[in-house]
Amino acid sequence: MNSKNLHTVLIEKLVPGGLGLGRLTGGMVVLVGYVLPGERVVVREVIRKKDFISARLEEILTPSPDRTNPPCSLYGRCGGCDLQHATYNAQVLLKKEILTESLQRAAGDIFSDPEIAIHSALASPEEFGYRQRIRLQVDKEGQYGFFRTGSHVLEPVSQCLLARDTLNTVLGQLHSSDPFTGLVKQCTAFELLFNPGSSETVMLLHFRRKPRPRDSSMATDIVKDITGLSAILMQVEGYGLYDPLSQSLVSKPPHLSQTISIGKLQTEITLTWEAGGFCQVNLAQNKKLINLVMDMITAGPHNRILDLYCGYGNFSLPVEQIAGKVVGIDSQNAAIRSAKRNAILNEAHNCYFKKNQVEAGVNGLLDADETFDTVILDPPRQGAAAIVSMLPGLGAEQIIYISCNPATLARDLAILCPKGYTLSCLIPLDMFPQTHHMESVALLTRTSQ
Repeated sequence: MNSKNLHTVLIEKLVPGGLGLGRLTGGMVVLVGYVLPGERVVVREVIRKKDFISARLEEILTPSPDRTNPPCSLYGRCGGCDLQHATYNAQVLLKKEILTESLQRAAGDIFSDPEIAIHSALASPEEFGYRQRIRLQVDKEGQYGFFRTGSHVLEPVSQCLLARDTLNTVLGQLHSSDPFTGLVKQCTAFELLFNPGSSETVMLLHFRRKPRPRDSSMATDIVKDITGLSAILMQVEGYGLYDPLSQSLVSKPPHLSQTISIGKLQTEITLTWEAGGFCQVNLAQNKKLINLVMDMITAGPHNRILDLYCGYGNFSLPVEQIAGKVVGIDSQNAAIRSAKRNAILNEAHNCYFKKNQVEAGVNGLLDADETFDTVILDPPRQGAAAIVSMLPGLGAEQIIYISCNPATLARDLAILCPKGYTLSCLIPLDMFPQTHHMESVALLTRTSQ
């Protein structure tokens, strides 16, 4: 082994992003992927910054007892998973540790006893085969796959162990379909979307240009040829969503659907969303998430509830069954269309959805002197910095913050807690097994008026 730029380090912990942290003799931090705490490893220096070295794993001298053989032959190449080398029990524990450290470092002492406040992570019902949708990139030659880590180099893929079996059944047939081989060359990417309501798959092609009659003919042949594929849609930027089977623009995209059991109420609701619209990728874990939020809602005041970044009503529709009034706000047209449709479908007469930028929506509620018992927010990865300082003005006795990014959660909690709220509990929830990504649910209770 060429000894140039090689270092032997002991991995102390994993940090946000899933990288292992070690140190050189002089104290310089080394960050490297695909390692576990307690392992002594040999790494090759790739980039040296002022405060840390980015390195590549070369050899494991002392493996962790939590290390396992990754089942995917593309692991380490496709840029998707980065924790397959850890047993699943270890992954769940590591995610709690990453979340805990992230909050302590970025938010300071926002809870008196983190061992009590931060609960054990809720494991996913499925370690593999849980993704409801996958997106594959396409190069100009028509090859498709995932980008390698930190690059735009394509790694061809014919199967993904994180995808549901139904998606892999469709994906595995594409390489032998001549019409698909011709059509995919006109795409920048395509998505496979599993519909729980029908157990079939919808394909969404991101097209480079306006569709032509020949494209529609090939799409028709693909649907006929591919088992489990029920529909194809073409998304063209600046043109719209096109259905090649009917050769027409789509004004109302087809809906996918899922039925959710609400344990506390011993009832079920049906949630639908537009093909291509946002939904949680791990449908089984999303049921756990909804029921967790329901438990928090039920235990606190819940006559008037505000749901910010409400999407298609993932939380609004379940909690409406015990609330006097629920107001949902989201900036996405597709989300609000689906939310209103779901309200009608579930006869949710006390649910009101508004299409608005969330910041403007909150300002409007404050101007109208509206108050709520509970505020739910489920912002995107960038968090809710624009609105968290305004939330105390809504008078909520409790705030339930669902986050997919520990760093922005910590930042936002550091703003909220000094404004009269206490972090009562924080529950990590593993929505994305085999990766460092995680969801978490923070419950804040009001401590002052």
